[in-house]
Amino acid sequence: MKKKTIAFQGEHGAYSEQAIRKSLGDSPVTLPCRSFREMLKLVSERKVDYAMLPVENSLAGTVIPAYDALIESELFVHTEVMLRIEHCLMAPKGRALEDIRFVISHHQALAQCSEHIEEEGIEAKEYYDTAGAAKDLAASEMPFTAAIASELAAKTYGLNILRRNFEDLDTNTTRFFLMGSESVPCVGKCKTSIIFTTEHRPGALFSVLRELSDRNLNLTKIESRPFKREMWHYLFFVDFEGTLADRQVKEGIKAISDRCSYFKFLGSYRSANY
Repeated sequence: MKKKTIAFQGEHGAYSEQAIRKSLGDSPVTLPCRSFREMLKLVSERKVDYAMLPVENSLAGTVIPAYDALIESELFVHTEVMLRIEHCLMAPKGRALEDIRFVISHHQALAQCSEHIEEEGIEAKEYYDTAGAAKDLAASEMPFTAAIASELAAKTYGLNILRRNFEDLDTNTTRFFLMGSESVPCVGKCKTSIIFTTEHRPGALFSVLRELSDRNLNLTKIESRPFKREMWHYLFFVDFEGTLADRQVKEGIKAISDRCSYFKFLGSYRSANY
């Protein structure tokens, strides 16, 4: 039986790859990509089976490039994955914590570990990617330097972990979407995600959201992004509890799509909170 191939943004050892392992185990083949658009395009072209897309972090908020990629994509959400982000401070073998003067990582990871970095008296240097920092640290001479990345990155590149749980807050969690080329049915405790834009008039957004409220559908997230096709118009990303298999969800989506000049159904999928 052919193994599934799942694309992700970043280098091997990235948190997105860790999310794949959490959701699907070690059986899939994982393919690193340079950008969100590249990995979603590979799914659309049927060159890979799925893509793992980070969409929101509990501390940093929405991953804006991911939402912009969703606007352009015709893919559907298959699964929601919640990954607790546990940053590790790592260095090549033989390098002790007292030897470290510099630390490299993605700017968000550095920000999420800023208190511990200050406590250790280390100078932070921004890098393009957490796993990329670990990969380059293992492959080149960087004296007195450590990296902040995942435990998977340390294992992947043969680095020693100097400190686990190096993040300042233990609530740091990232939400991912496993994206596929076809919509799949969801039964049980599910969420549904949609994108739409409203008419430019008073009460337009309220009238759309009322279609959910009137059907007792619980809104769990709303986010806006500029609509590139129309200046000063905005797209709304909405998540709510329920599945397209339910009559009230199907009716609500039909009513909303009729009120909107642009509407996209992203999928009904099993909620990671259940």
